[in-house]
Amino acid sequence: MEVKEINIAHIAQVCIENVFRTSTAKPGYVHLNFGKNLSSTEFRSIMVDLKNELSKFTTKQFNSTLAYHWLVRFDQQVNTPFHLDNAEDQSFLMLGYEPSEVDSELYLADYVKYANDSKVELTECIEKITPIFKEDESLLAPYVTKVSSFSSDTYRIVFINNSKPKSFPEMLGVFHKVLIVTPDVTKSRIVNSMILNLLPKGMINKNEPSEEAFLNTDIISK
Repeated sequence: MEVKEINIAHIAQVCIENVFRTSTAKPGYVHLNFGKNLSSTEFRSIMVDLKNELSKFTTKQFNSTLAYHWLVRFDQQVNTPFHLDNAEDQSFLMLGYEPSEVDSELYLADYVKYANDSKVELTECIEKITPIFKEDESLLAPYVTKVSSFSSDTYRIVFINNSKPKSFPEMLGVFHKVLIVTPDVTKSRIVNSMILNLLPKGMINKNEPSEEAFLNTDIISK
């Protein structure tokens, strides 16, 4: 989705409709392209505003807020397998990609559809294939989507359902996988990463990362 106007409420609604899924009829992710006319600080502010708007929804719908599990900036040029990031069972991943000359590709795989089509009992299959898919990746091929229009010269957010459901129907996640097409250690590929856990209303995460530090930091992890 190309974002021509920064309307956080509208963007959040798109995320709600496509990512907060309880069936595989929805994709489980959203790709948002914000173009070139932003600064890194402005971009991170959009990410924080979107998280806070989505937390209003989860508070009303699930009586749970969205709490930061992980909030960091890093320079990544490492390929990954299909996986879920380490977090609570009901969690979401917001990846904010800054412009980069390093070509990369992002793939999503609907592991729930794969599990549903498997001849193995569903919960047993889920436990076997998560959080990292260690089987032959060709088995996932019918369930894989390459993120379209993954332009490397624009600011982009990919918001992903990272959940690992214990029972069904609950919040249904998808795997993600990164492929670095042309690694180049002389250049940077900066990714702003948020992992968000559904936290029951009233509970406090004493180790929650600092939103203010994320917005103002110049530190980029390797």
